[in-house]
Amino acid sequence: MKFRDIFLPKIARSDPKVRKSAVKEETNIDVLKKVIDNDSDKTVRDAARKQLQKLNA
Repeated sequence: MKFRDIFLPKIARSDPKVRKSAVKEETNIDVLKKVIDNDSDKTVRDAARKQLQKLNA
């Protein structure tokens, strides 16, 4: 964990495992779309897609 991570929301932290966990709890569709478009880690993007599908169901 980087020092700056302390000041960031979990969905924006440097550790992909933390971001993936945060995505699974996210309910904001716009935030999930941004994660899908911009996250560098494929597993985080995939988790965001699944969460988005879950919310749209």
